[in-house]
Amino acid sequence: MLDSAPIEQTYQETLVAYVQSKHDQVERIEVRLEALVDRQQARLQQMRLRSPGFLSLPSTKRAWQTRQAQCRARLQVLYHRLDAVREIKDGMGLHSPKVEELATRKMRAENPELASDWDAMRLAVRQHEAFVKKQTQEQKQAQSRGQSLSQGLSRPK
Repeated sequence: MLDSAPIEQTYQETLVAYVQSKHDQVERIEVRLEALVDRQQARLQQMRLRSPGFLSLPSTKRAWQTRQAQCRARLQVLYHRLDAVREIKDGMGLHSPKVEELATRKMRAENPELASDWDAMRLAVRQHEAFVKKQTQEQKQAQSRGQSLSQGLSRPK
């Protein structure tokens, strides 16, 4: 157990650094996407203000409509990306927040020795806990057998 303390401390400190890095990364991406959405909305608004007039050629109108459709499509892509980033930022994974799961995956990939030491330490702890639990159960069963035997002997027949 004493050997596991440095491994656990190192693992937790490293994980905290990776989680903070992922949080920062998600924040930066979210801010950039919000800025891109704002710019794209401004472009779309500018495009609407410069719509072709009544007397414009049909090719000019089609070209304007095509550019406007492209601008809307780009805006939708940006909204979807922003939603995905917010889902990662605020969403929950199977066991923990998604950001923490991503940070854990990255930390384990970049520090395989630390991850294997952590896994071995956790396995040893689980095995020890299972052994202690089994011993406790066996002691309780032995005590209950002893009590039932003593009660059976003390009963008058």
